[in-house]
This record gives sequence, C-alpha cells and structure tokens, in this order.
Amino acid sequence: MRIKNQIQTGVLTTAMALAGALFGAAPVAVAAPQPNIVHILTDDLGWQDIACYYRALHGEESVYETPHMDRIAQNGKRFMQAYSPAPTCAPSRAAYMAGQYTPHTGVLHVMGGRPARIYHPAHAYIDPYYSGRLNVETPIIADVLKEAGYTTAHFQKWHFGGRAKGFPGPLDYGFDFSWSWEGLHYNDPELYDPTDKKTADYEGIWRPMSPDRVTGFASSYDPKAPYALDANDDDRPFDSVVDLSLRWMDKIKDQGKPFFVNFCPSFVHGPFSTRDRVRLEYYCEKMGIPFPTDPGRITDSAPGFSNPYYAAMLDSLDWQVGQILSYLETTDDPRNPGHKLIDNTYFMVSSDNGGLEQAPIRNGKDKGKGERITDNTPLRGGKLKIFEGGIRIPFIIQGPGIDAGSVSETPINLIDMFPTYMAMAEAETNMNLELDGCDVLPVMLGEDAQARFADGTARDTLFWHYPSVMPSSSIIRKGGWKLRLNHAPEVNRLTRVMLYQLYNDDGTVCDIAEANNLADSQPAMRDELLTELNAWIAKYNAPKPYKNAHLPADSQLAGADQVPAVVKLQSVQDRVELQFEAGAGKSKIVEAKLLYTTNGSKLLQNNPHQEEWFDVSAEIQEGQVSAVAPPGMTHGIFFLRDENDFLIASESLPSYAGPGKTHAVGVEMIQDGYAYRPGLLSLINLAVSAQKHAQQDGQNVAALDQAIQSAERVAQTPVEEASYALAMRELRQAIKSLNVPQASLPVLNQFKTKKW
Repeated sequence: MRIKNQIQTGVLTTAMALAGALFGAAPVAVAAPQPNIVHILTDDLGWQDIACYYRALHGEESVYETPHMDRIAQNGKRFMQAYSPAPTCAPSRAAYMAGQYTPHTGVLHVMGGRPARIYHPAHAYIDPYYSGRLNVETPIIADVLKEAGYTTAHFQKWHFGGRAKGFPGPLDYGFDFSWSWEGLHYNDPELYDPTDKKTADYEGIWRPMSPDRVTGFASSYDPKAPYALDANDDDRPFDSVVDLSLRWMDKIKDQGKPFFVNFCPSFVHGPFSTRDRVRLEYYCEKMGIPFPTDPGRITDSAPGFSNPYYAAMLDSLDWQVGQILSYLETTDDPRNPGHKLIDNTYFMVSSDNGGLEQAPIRNGKDKGKGERITDNTPLRGGKLKIFEGGIRIPFIIQGPGIDAGSVSETPINLIDMFPTYMAMAEAETNMNLELDGCDVLPVMLGEDAQARFADGTARDTLFWHYPSVMPSSSIIRKGGWKLRLNHAPEVNRLTRVMLYQLYNDDGTVCDIAEANNLADSQPAMRDELLTELNAWIAKYNAPKPYKNAHLPADSQLAGADQVPAVVKLQSVQDRVELQFEAGAGKSKIVEAKLLYTTNGSKLLQNNPHQEEWFDVSAEIQEGQVSAVAPPGMTHGIFFLRDENDFLIASESLPSYAGPGKTHAVGVEMIQDGYAYRPGLLSLINLAVSAQKHAQQDGQNVAALDQAIQSAERVAQTPVEEASYALAMRELRQAIKSLNVPQASLPVLNQFKTKKW
C-alpha cells in the first residue's frame, strides 16, 4: 500500500475537510482513487529541445520556446539521464509498450519484417532479419491497466505492429480506443466516423504541406478545411488529434474509471514544415533568417538551433501538450470531488529517441543535401546513432506526490514505464510478464535515488542492441561507464570497441560528449563490460549482422571461400527443403531459418510496403535444412548462417534501393510449387484439426468442410497464384468463423488478404 498512501498525502475530500472544520475534528486523509495516467510520447524530440533543459545545461535562454512543457517540469520532476530503448522510433515504441529490451521484443529497427538486403555491393555486412511487429501475444501496458480497471486509448503514431491497414493495430494489442495514422481505429460514432472523409482526416497540424513547405499555410476557420485554423485559439492551426483526445477524455471521465492515454504526436518528426505561418515568421525573425520564399534548404548545417521550421514545429508540439494539460487543469474530477483531473493524474512528456541533427529535404529543392534540424550538443550524435545524442531523451513528469521543480540524475529507460504504471495503478496480474524494466515510481516520488528490480536489487546497468548495418552496435552502460561494441566496424569506420567514462565516481559529468575512447587505456574496465555485454547478447540470442560472401575477390572476408553453395530447393508435402554443399572445405551451418510471407505477390503490386515476412526455425541435417511450411505460406526463403557468420540465402538478395524497395519473389516459387503448395497443404492440416475440434463441440462445420474440399482439389493442380491464394483465403475465413483454438492462432491474422 505504499503507493496509495503516498498518493493520498495532502488530498482531502471536500466533505471530510468541511466536517473537520465544523466539528473540530482533525482532518482525515481519504485515499484518492486510482490515478489517471497520460503519457505524451513525442517523435524525435531532442534531449535539450525543451527550454528548461537547455536553460539548466547552458545557463541561458533557448531560442526555442516551450512554456507548457516547462510548466510540467516546474510542477514536477525533470530527469537528466532518461533514455530511449533504441535510437529510432519503432523498436523504441515496442520496447516501451512491452517493458522489454529490443532483442526481447524482436523489433530492432523500422524496416523489420523483410528479408535482408544489400545496402551496397562493397559492404562487408548484411542486416539480419528482425520482426516488423511486436508479437500480438506479448502483454503490453494497456492489457495490465485494463485488467486493473482502466479505460485505455492510443492516439496517432503507432509504428510497431502491422503494415499499412493490415493486422495488428492498437486495438488488437489491448487498447479500448484508438486512432492512429496507420489507419487503424475504433469506430465510435460519438467521437469519430471513418466514413466521413472530411472529419476522418486526423493527421492534424502535422499533415504535410502541399505542394511544398512555403505554400498552403492554415488560413481558414472551417474545421473541415485541410489547413484549418483553430477557432478557439486565435491564429493556431487546428489539430484534429488533440481535439479527438479531449473529446474522448471528456466522455470517459464520467464513467467512474481511471483512464490511460498514450498520446503520440508526430511532431517533431519530418517532413520539416509547418502549417503555422505566424510561428514560422516569429522564429525567422528571432533567428535573423529571412522568411523563406523557396522550399529548398534554409540552413547550411550550422551548429546550434538555426532552423525556423523546426522551431515552429516544436512550438506546435508544446501547444498540443498545453491543450491537454489545460483540459486536465480546468476540468472537475467526478471520481475525486473538489478536485480537478490534474490533481490525480500522472502527466508526462518524453521522446521516443534522440533528436535528429541533420536530414534531407523531402518536399523541396536541394534533395539529398540536407539541412540542420536541431543540435544535441554537448551530446555526440543524434537519431539513428547509439551515441548519447541518439538515445538520451527529455523526460518530465508531474503528478501526485512528485515534488515541484525537482530534478533526478537517476538513469531511467522507457522500458521502466510498464512496471511503473503498474505501481501507480496498484495493478496486480496473473499474466506471464517478462519485464526487463524497473518500477521507478519511488525515484519519481523522491523516496529512492536508485532504480530497483522487483526483488529490491539496485539496477546499475542498461543495455541497447541495434543490429542494423548502420550503426550495428550493442551497448552497455554501467555506473558512469559506457561501452559500445561495433558489429560492422568496416562499414561504419569505427573501432571495434569504444569505452567512455560519461560520469565520475561522484556523479559529476566527465565525458558525456564521448570524445575520449578509453578502451586501450582502461583494459580491465573494457574487458569487464565486454564480458557482461556479450552475456546479455547471448541471453536474448540477439541477431547480429551477417558477413557478406559476395564481395569482390580483392576485398573478401576470411572464410568466404568456405561458404557452401545452395544445390537444390524442393518441397515434400507440407515441408520445404534446401540442399547445400557439405563436407571437406565447406564451413558448417550453425543456424537456419525459414522466412515466409502470407501476402501473395499480387497484393504487392500496388503497395509493396505491405509485404511482411515472418520466420520459423529450420532443422539442420548434413547437407540439408528443412521446415514445415507455416499454414498459408505463399513465399519462402531460407537463411543459413555458417560458423564464420556468413549468410547463405536460397535466392539472391535485392538491393536496398531496388525496384519497389521490397524483396523480389521469384516466379519459380509459383511454377514448381516450392512455397505455395506446402503452405496450402499445411493450412489444410490446420483446418482438419479445427474441423475435428468443432465437431466434438457440435458446431456447424459445413462451410469449413466445403473450403477443405475445395482447397484439396486446388492442391492437386499446377500452382496458379490466384487460385491458390483464394483457397487459402477461404480456409482462413472458415477456420476463424468457428469457436475453436485454431481460430485464434496469429498465423491466421498475419495479413488480412483481399479478394482478387
């Protein structure tokens, strides 16, 4: 009960306080109900972009103005050593929601769910396969909070589950209400009607400019106009996402339950433009930059805060935060009479990763040259890099029991939010949780200076793993020390091991700029951290880049001449097989996976981004690997890793910048039935097991019987893509229509195919 006792401090109901005054009795503290939790998870907000951070670090005012976020810090706590789980959005958001490190979630970058591809013919390494989504069976924050009595909602950016309009979305993971720019939303006609094309456009003030960033500023007060002004806030552009979130909270607050809001604005992610002409003019004048009349580059990579577009976007983000904060501050709390909603709400703002320092211009001239966006100095690097500038983030929170104007130097990570929210809600669960984070509520409340695991052990280490070829690194931070292990140093032009002392033993700043690599001068510390980091990598079997066996002869890596070649691909009923060279002079295969998709290539013709691949382990034998085809598999690729870490693939890998930027599925897969036929046969086997289960329960299986018979006939014919895909679609639908365990298998929902 520690948490509730802390929360109730200073919170008296109006009735109790009045009774004490009238009758001379001492006031009796009454526990407030479960607190609301609101987290505004911004996109690409830099560590010192919030003005109060800059002021604390540099002793002067920032050119950026963020009065609303500053007010949260004034009323609560500012964390100086808060971290994101990854230097980019998708893995960070998945880790935050699951309370797990990125190799634990399987989501390691924004391009997951695709077979590996060659970035450049001369690159010595190739990205590993990693998932494009968090496993829908993994419990997330919303699941546990719902179980604890909360009503939950997600707004705007999701970005770690499903592609485009495919499965899964926030609702599939456990949220009660959702709107996201991926098009996954809940149709609540009181709040949102997706059939109304004018009001259903909820991209808000982040909506890209058209035709470029110096035209199309908001100018109308019609809320249905594509570039509308906010009629209630003078010259501010109207933000439909904020409007929706406020209407949702206003509806939910009267239902007698606490709420959890996961508000994820797209600011300050690119494209770097603003619909707010007033703020753009203001920051141009403040920075001494002429108002742009050309959509091209506005700054020449000068250090410092020198981009008025970004400043105006940050100003709009602060306004978004202020709108939600103001609603909570001015709205009576029906569950806590005599108080406003803010009095019993934990309200926090953070970023999903570090700030982006430089980027190309996407909607103007000078494409590819880029311009300065923000500046993370004194930190090194920014988004997409595992230096401090890429993973250190702002984190501010106010709420019950948190001292106003307090500051914490305790290292925390977004993976800590899951157990922390559970503590805030006093939530208990029988779910099988495998959390990597710590409950940091005691740190927020000033009760403890250490983040601790559930058993009370103080946490002294944090880890990161980012296996993409750029930057392809794993990191451990222990105390004031940080070690970076580079998995592809030849590509990144970095030394293999980099060791930095960020802080002295007394906690004072030493080298947060990561300017001095101490790996050679501090061998004992280097070896200690490297051993611990490698053990952590092994614990999660974290994927690392493959070596490229197809380099020019004069630059081949050692062992390339021992890589076995693929001899034959074939299928036997529902199994797919690959035969490879084995024996003297050939390296041993130590890992084998079957990558597969259930898309069917016709789905990719109009939108190749919807392609999503999954993986299953393959059985390794002498000279052969094999796997049972997952039900509904339409295409498959074997990935083998040899003892020297080289990749052997069953088909040629595409270039990263190739046509459609997607994997080229070979026609031979259709002609010889290598993937389609075993995938259909495997799905038939699943359908037969569902049939037996349904019959035992007395369910009507007529539709399933018909689908099985039709699929069996198709399986005996030469493989033709459309007929095989249609048979799979009908089987999936028939299985899912029954109340059987097989109907809930994720494989049936991996992609919601359309009828061709």
